[in-house]
Formats: sequence, structure tokens, C-alpha cells
Amino acid sequence: MEYILRSFHKAGVFGWLYAASLFHGFHFFAVHYINSSYLERYLTQSDVGLLVAISSALTVLMLATVGVFLAKFGNYKTAIVATALNLLASLGLAFTGNISWAFVFYALHTILVPVTLFSFDIFLENNMKDESQTGSTRGIFLSMALLAALFSPVISGYLVGDDAVYEWAYLASALYLLPVLFIFIWRFRNFVDPAYQVLSFKHMFVAMWRNKDLYHVSAAQFLMRFFFSWYVVYLPIYLHQQVGFSWPEIGVILFVMLIPYVLIEYPAGKVADKYLGEKELMAAGFITAGFSTMAVFFLDTTSIIAWSAVLMVTRVGTALIESMTETYFFKQIDGDDTSILSIFRMLRPLGYTVGPFVAGALLIAMELEHLWIVLGVIMLLGVVHPWKLNDTK
Repeated sequence: MEYILRSFHKAGVFGWLYAASLFHGFHFFAVHYINSSYLERYLTQSDVGLLVAISSALTVLMLATVGVFLAKFGNYKTAIVATALNLLASLGLAFTGNISWAFVFYALHTILVPVTLFSFDIFLENNMKDESQTGSTRGIFLSMALLAALFSPVISGYLVGDDAVYEWAYLASALYLLPVLFIFIWRFRNFVDPAYQVLSFKHMFVAMWRNKDLYHVSAAQFLMRFFFSWYVVYLPIYLHQQVGFSWPEIGVILFVMLIPYVLIEYPAGKVADKYLGEKELMAAGFITAGFSTMAVFFLDTTSIIAWSAVLMVTRVGTALIESMTETYFFKQIDGDDTSILSIFRMLRPLGYTVGPFVAGALLIAMELEHLWIVLGVIMLLGVVHPWKLNDTK
């Protein structure tokens, strides 16, 4: 154990952040794709979307005020408290049998995950000395989390099993946070905070108005999060209830679907740093995600191979979008730009707020499978945003 700790210490702050990102990824993705099915034990499909939207709206409010907590307590304490409370919320989801408490614990989990990720951003950005390495460093950071995304749905699928015992997945999710807490306490207790800015909505609108690149890269990030919200809420329900896959089978499909994140994001960051720039790869991501999502509508088979292949192509597109929006955005800001960083990180819960409401409204007039056509068209229209960016090359 001592040898392992010395090795991580020699790797420096990035090694510790990569390790923490890996375990936090296991925590998040262990339940990311089963939350909607877990909640559906208590709610209708429409109500599940509504609860996801409400929890995400609360997350927007939390991220809007996170600068206050950072200024008062510092990033180290904020990261510790947010992660510890999230661990307790995950344990609550694993052991509660009370409907009301399940809703409370789910909302807490939803709110606190982005706060911890926000703290990761500050730790990472304030140790970044060479902006020309932003793409590769961010690519490794994202790839570590998404390496966990490959395996945690498979593990959760088998933990849940054919009997749909979701509690085992939530217990595993909670335990994954223990190493994250240990790394924060061990490595970052002496972290020196920059001067934080409390989020100003006036500053937000002025920044977006004056810097069109910030606006378009943020719009691209929002569309990607909107895209994810439909998949996360409705894909597991669709695969389980309408196509007829078991949870172990769904775990395998999700494993294959997420492979592009591990294979693409780091190389894409390197390519963007040295050769193409971000806008071309980002545009290719929107086109790929759009056409492959529309293909889901036409997929009339129970073949695991066919579903895995089509869904994997959708993630080729979003892996490019995610890597390029992260790289482009963080080339525009410094570590103390917490007000602008708050805006960017609010786009995830904002997408998860707007997305389920839009999907719920559409489901009044159409069947679930038609959502894939609508979503594909939205992503194809989103290609306008990367093309309007000023190229970094």
C-alpha cells in the first residue's frame, strides 16, 4: 500500500486527480442508467422525467451559488463536504424503502455530483501551467472517468440482475466514493485557493454577448447535455420494456456503447492541440450523433450486436463533441474565472432540466420511439455552433 501511495505521489497532482476521476466515474455511471427505472417503481414515465427535471433545476441553482461556498470555505472543504454528503445520499438510496426519502436522496445525489465535478475543474485548472497541453490533459481526465463508464454499467447490470434489485447498484455506487474522499483528504488538504468570483448573472450575459466563441461553445455543450438527458431517462426504459432486453444484456450494450469515449477523447484532444483545431471535430461529432440517433428509430431487432453497434456510433459523435467543447472552452478561461466556469457547468443540469420537459411534452402526441427522430434532427441543426467558432489553429 505504501508503494502504491508513493507512486501516485511521484506522478504529481494530475495523477491523483486522474485516479479520483476514475473512482468518481464508477460512482456516477454505476447508477446513471438505472435511475429512471429505479424511480419508475414509484412513478409513471412522465413523472420520472418531471422529477429528473426538477432535480436538475435545483442543481442549476446550486451551481449558481457555488461561488459563495468557494469564497467562504475554499475548494478543498467544498469538495469534501459535497462528496461526503453524496456518499450518504447514495447509501440512502440503497437502504431506504420510503418513497419520500428516495426522492430526497435522489435529488441530493443529482445536485452534489456536479459540485464535486466543479471542484475537480478548479483543482485541475489551477495546476495547469501550459495551455497548449489543455487538450491532452483534459482528454486524459475525461478518459479516466469514462473508462469507469465502460465497466460500471456491466457490473451494475449483473448486480441488479433479472429480479431488478436496484439497491445493490446504489450500494456499490456509494462505496466507489470512499477512494475519492481519501484522495481529496490526502493530496489536496494544502490546496491554495485562487480569488473566487461569486456568479453574477449580469457578468454572465455580458461575457456571452461580448465573446461569441463562449456563446457557441456553450450552446454546443448544452445541446450535448440535452441529447444525454433523453438517452439517460428513456433509453433504459425503451431497451428494457419495449425491446425486451434483460438488465445484464443492457449492461453489455451500454459497455459497447461507451467504448468510443475511452478510445476517442484523448486522441481527439491531441489532434485538436496539434493539427486541426476543435471546430472541425466538433462539427463531425454533431453530424455523426444526429444521423446515428435517427437510425435508432429504424432498428427493428433484438440483436445485442446490432443495438450495441448503432448506439456506439452515437457515442463516437458525442465523444468528439464533449472532448472538443471541453478543450475549446478551457482554452478561453483561466483557473480564477469561476463565474464563467459556473455558467459552463450549469449547462449539464440545464440540459437535464429542459430535455425531460420537452420529451414529456412530445410524448403526449407521439410514441417513445419517435423521440429518436426528433433528437437526431436537433443534433444535425446543432452543427451551426461549431462552424461559427473562431478556429484555434
